[in-house]
Amino acid sequence: MEDNITAVDFEPRSIQYRQFTAGTPFRFFQAALGVLTWPVVWPLAMLSRLSEIVFRTLSEALSLVPYFPGVILRYEFYRFAVESCGKNVLIEFGTVFIERDVTIGSNVLIGRFNVVHHCDFGDYVLIGERCTFLSGSRQHSFDRTDIPMALQGGFKERIRIGSDVWIGSHSVIAADVGSGSIVGAGSVVNKPVEDWSIAAGSPAKTIRRRKS
Repeated sequence: MEDNITAVDFEPRSIQYRQFTAGTPFRFFQAALGVLTWPVVWPLAMLSRLSEIVFRTLSEALSLVPYFPGVILRYEFYRFAVESCGKNVLIEFGTVFIERDVTIGSNVLIGRFNVVHHCDFGDYVLIGERCTFLSGSRQHSFDRTDIPMALQGGFKERIRIGSDVWIGSHSVIAADVGSGSIVGAGSVVNKPVEDWSIAAGSPAKTIRRRKS
């Protein structure tokens, strides 16, 4: 049997994210579904504000709800539970928020299996799969050798992800990422990334600038 596959079949196809191009009817339908979840989601969100244990428990439970209705339930929960959450935020399956002290801008896509600590996200942020957003890179002190590192304490920092940022899959983010920047897949960001930079590697280093 002849192989009918041609080179054309392997050419890249253009992508248009539906999340950012959906029309008014779809937005209205999505908002209406969200309102229907309020009798359940709103009390849970208010309860989560009383205890970090409750918040994390609910975050982990909601992370396991499949795509639909999961994306609706997660968005409505976090818009009431975290410090602030904008419009059109998609939080996919498996993503867990460790801390409630988080801000999320508008038009944000957070992929599957992310872990989020103390963090601020700007607008139009794209996050791949299996990324970790740590509370800085100094959570465990190790200066002393006479006692275990686990007993030396550490420092938590609040990190900031600017607007119009793309974080590649499997990245570890422990420092600020400036607006308009890209972090390559599998990178470890332990120092701030300046605005309009493309950074990659472990540790991440700037390899290009999107703006001169």
